[in-house]
Amino acid sequence: MKLIVTLLFAFVMSTGVSAQEVFNQVVNTNKLIIEDPRVDALSLNIAQFKFTSMQYLCNMAIKVNGGGVDASFLDRQAYAMNQFITNYLGELMQEKNTEKQTKIMKRYWQASAKNPLFGDKDTKTTRAFATDANSLTPFSIDTNWELALKASKEIKK
Repeated sequence: MKLIVTLLFAFVMSTGVSAQEVFNQVVNTNKLIIEDPRVDALSLNIAQFKFTSMQYLCNMAIKVNGGGVDASFLDRQAYAMNQFITNYLGELMQEKNTEKQTKIMKRYWQASAKNPLFGDKDTKTTRAFATDANSLTPFSIDTNWELALKASKEIKK
């Protein structure tokens, strides 16, 4: 299932899509996963994070911008968030050493934490996934995903 979703997203990203289609694709794909009673716990956990993150992004952008949101902004953030999570999970799965996995998790966590998008003071909400011991995506939903993606790559070097 995970592979299908990743391949679907990669296909969508490689074709010429119109404004806000990337954002909508991420939201709709993850909503379908959440609503699927047959989905495994790993896919459900990741889908919940992605869906919640995109809903937060859109709602906060509307609030901050007084009702209007630039569709290309939402698309860029959605693409970067999806790539960030894909890279993170890929690195974790490739690494068998627990100590190195912890370092990978910390690097991505720092990339998210150090790149807030809105500076939301409601950290109980924005860091709900980061503080949940069972979360496979321990990141803040108040993240500038473009900067976090770049930071996760730079820190790795």
